[in-house]
Amino acid sequence: MQMCPKCKVNIRGNKSCCPLCQGKLKNVEGEISPSFPTIRRKKISNITFLKVCTFLFVASEIVFATINIMTENKFSFISPVMLGILAGWITIITTMYLRNNLIKVITWEVIVAIVVDIYVDIHTGFHGWSFAWMIPLTLIGLAIATIITALVLKLRLDEYILYLVLDLVMVLLQIVFIKNGMNKVPWPAVSSVMIYLILFAGVIIFRFNDLKNASEKMFNM
Repeated sequence: MQMCPKCKVNIRGNKSCCPLCQGKLKNVEGEISPSFPTIRRKKISNITFLKVCTFLFVASEIVFATINIMTENKFSFISPVMLGILAGWITIITTMYLRNNLIKVITWEVIVAIVVDIYVDIHTGFHGWSFAWMIPLTLIGLAIATIITALVLKLRLDEYILYLVLDLVMVLLQIVFIKNGMNKVPWPAVSSVMIYLILFAGVIIFRFNDLKNASEKMFNM
């Protein structure tokens, strides 16, 4: 490597004089660092990862569907397994696209889990555990997870209150399951409804303006 003592610049190659001042160059040891840093390429891009996951999902569904058809639905576990694979794929997709909104990811994953558990319960003889225990306990956990996540991320109430409203709607839907006899153990569901109503009573009384602001943003009022 060459250097111009006058201009104090390093010169690549083997020059006879400095291209700036035409002065005499001095040979020094070492290599010139590149002008721009080298950016390491990702081993796998997000798009490629999603394509791989989608291919594995489709391939798995085709394999299990083929086995199910050829055995004439002999194995009852195949349908829940296929639904579980679908739920896993949906979880990966939502996590990748909604990774900047953790509360939305958690909410979607809970919805997927509820649908999967109801399906499994119905297709394994319907013992009612999904409506009696899983749904109410999961929705209570969702409210706790939403609030804790919001506190950790230091979110304003108007940034996540609408997710709690969605949770409240899902909680109130449990009344339908109780009325039509699908929920034989109503106490957990009723308890979850009570907890959400108390939570929203506090929000309306103490944080009404935040709820109003969130509604105006949602509906552009």
